[in-house]
Order: sequence, then C-alpha cells, then structure tokens
Amino acid sequence: MKDIIYDHYIAIDWSIINMAIARMTKKSNKITAINVPSDIVELKVYLKNLRGTKILTIEETTATQWLYPELREYVDKILICDPLRNRLLSEGPKTDKIDASKLVQLLKANLVKEVYHSTDKFLYLRRVISGYEDLVKAGVRLKNQRYSLLRACGKKGDKDKGSELESQGDQFVLECLDRQIEAYTKEKKGYEEEFKMLVRKYPEIMKGSNLRLTHALFSCLTPSVTQNNRHKKAPLTLARCWQQIADSS
Repeated sequence: MKDIIYDHYIAIDWSIINMAIARMTKKSNKITAINVPSDIVELKVYLKNLRGTKILTIEETTATQWLYPELREYVDKILICDPLRNRLLSEGPKTDKIDASKLVQLLKANLVKEVYHSTDKFLYLRRVISGYEDLVKAGVRLKNQRYSLLRACGKKGDKDKGSELESQGDQFVLECLDRQIEAYTKEKKGYEEEFKMLVRKYPEIMKGSNLRLTHALFSCLTPSVTQNNRHKKAPLTLARCWQQIADSS
C-alpha cells in the first residue's frame, strides 16, 4: 500500500445481520457510511460498480477468512485489520457505522496494522492442520486421564487396553476412555492419510527449504512422551509451523 494512491478506500464492518460500509476517495476526506442487511451478493455488486482502483479493509473476525476469498477479485487489495493493534478502533462510542468509519480513516492514512491471511491455495491445508491440532489435544487429554486413573488404582499408567479394575465405577470410566482413545486413533490415522495426499497435491511444500519446515510441521503434530509416560504436545506450535510454511512459499 505504501506510496500507492487508490481511487476508493473502503472499510467493512460485517456481522450476520448487518454490514456497515464506509468509503473515502482520493479526492475527498468525506466519509460516506451506510448500514444495510448483510448480503455478500449485494456487496460484490457495490464494489464492482465503483470505478477506478480500490483498496478494502475488514476487521479480523470469525467471518474474515470466508470474506477474504469472496471479495478478493472485486478490489485491487485487501487488508485484514488487527483490532488489538489499532487503538483508534477501541476509543469512543461503538456502532457498526462508527467502527467502519474509523477503519476507513486508518486505511487512507496508511495506519492499518495487518493480520496475515492465506490464499485459497493453502486454505484447506490450514483448516485440516487446525482440525488435526484440536484432535491431538483431545487425544493427549484422554491419554492423560487414562494414565491418571490407572495410577490412582495402583496400576501402571501405560498398561494396555483390557485392564481390570476393582471398582465398578473405575472400570466403567476406563472402558469409556479406551473407546474414545480407539476412536481418536482411527481419526488421527485419517488425518495423516489426508496429509500425505496434500503433500502430493502441493509438491512445493517438500521442495528446498520447505522440506525442513514440513518436517517441523509433522513433528509438532506428534505427541512426545516424557519419562513418566505423561503425554504432552511438542513445544513447537502448529501456528508457528504454518506461518513458517506460508512465509517461505
């Protein structure tokens, strides 16, 4: 955005019910703001009808990853604004129109602090990785619960499935945990097969410096085992792995 002057500066505050749109032009600092029912088709028409170059900013929300690819073709540039790093957004009264108006002022002044967003190419990979991370966290929690239960009952924490406990209640909980861990193992294998397919689909992930990053990615997905058999996730987080891969692509 540096040293580039656009014909239109647009900011959108999107919610399920309403969308607030604020706009400024290169010739005027007057802000035109409207608040209308949320409609992605109408929004695309609005952007398409604006003549000249356009830059758009959207505040980071749960809907942003969906809006980003939907609107990318209708403007020259999209910036995703980090609300935590843009203090103007937290000052004064807050409504959708006010937020959009503040956002467009930041945009034209070149003061928007961005949040990284991936393109369509790696969006699916990112979602699969995120789902896998959630699954691994759940699996680690289940294994820790099983380990603690067995130790509390005087058994070895790493004892295989089929252990018999004296208490009927403890035995019931153990069998429930074993079924959940079995289901977790099956789902985990499904994710790993999907990763193999994605590596074949995107061979550039395995080329050059990305080979090291991909290895780090798969390493950070695999739980490690400490000396007392307590399962913990590796310290390299998935978010860091993903950002490294994205930055080097």
